[in-house]
Amino acid sequence: MSRVLLRRGLRDGDLDALSSLTATSPTAPLGPRRLQELLLAPGQGVCTVHVAERDGAPVGYVHLAAEHAGAEEAWIVSGAVAPLERGRGVGGALLRAALDEARALGARTVRISGRPQGYAAPGVDAEQDPGTARFLEARGAQAGPPALAMHRTLHDLGPGTAASSEEPSAPRVRECTPERVPALLETTAEHLAPDWAETLGRYASEGRPLERILLAEEPDGALLGFACWGVVGRDPTRFGPFGVVPAARGRGAGAALLDGALRRMAAEGLAHGWFLWTAPDSPAHHLYLARGFSPLRTFTPYRFDLGDETSGTTSPEGRAR
Repeated sequence: MSRVLLRRGLRDGDLDALSSLTATSPTAPLGPRRLQELLLAPGQGVCTVHVAERDGAPVGYVHLAAEHAGAEEAWIVSGAVAPLERGRGVGGALLRAALDEARALGARTVRISGRPQGYAAPGVDAEQDPGTARFLEARGAQAGPPALAMHRTLHDLGPGTAASSEEPSAPRVRECTPERVPALLETTAEHLAPDWAETLGRYASEGRPLERILLAEEPDGALLGFACWGVVGRDPTRFGPFGVVPAARGRGAGAALLDGALRRMAAEGLAHGWFLWTAPDSPAHHLYLARGFSPLRTFTPYRFDLGDETSGTTSPEGRAR
């Protein structure tokens, strides 16, 4: 049998071929456009792809990303191995290549978890994809707390109904406007997550509908939080990101934002809404439950600590068996 060779970087035709490989993954199938967004989106820092080929045809790949060279964390955003190549060393060679790449960038930790620019999946669905979970654990990956994906039908909602009883003293919720985008990005980057700000900024710069971003504000215009849908990727039923600045939590802003978003999603004619991800028993989880969401899938995030060398290194030729 011919050898499998590893190469670094994309070639013409790879997106379709690699997307087809992910179609065999129970955790995160990715269409070509979604894969292109993950691999080629601007502003995502360092992004590398290692591809395994047999006889010139891709049989596996791994996508590693980091905010910048020298960052302490890197992410394995997505990856897949053709079913007939599993158990032949291809996945192990790709994983070693990714971990070696992360070390070269200066990372101390590699996470197989949700990354706001990507959100391909917040980990591995160990129930539907036990083989990948066993593969990672056998190579020293440490499992983290579970992450829940949740969903809700929207048939019971309309423009004049709330998802639940709204707080009478809740902050004002309104649609984002072009004039409010700078404040939204600044507040999100400073108080919530810089990656969320990048995602929102990219969405706004593409001229996509700002009415899918709701803002919670004080009477004086101070921004308390936001909620959105159809922002990550192109699926309008995908809710999030969603956040309230720490100083404003517990005052009803989150409930008002979620209720407003669900009503507007229903008014668009969407049949359901879903999101990745929340931590079980967190305040956000309880809010979602109170608004009619139920668990959709459970993911397990994994982490490699690069202080140990259990993963080994790739051969100089980049070969797998």
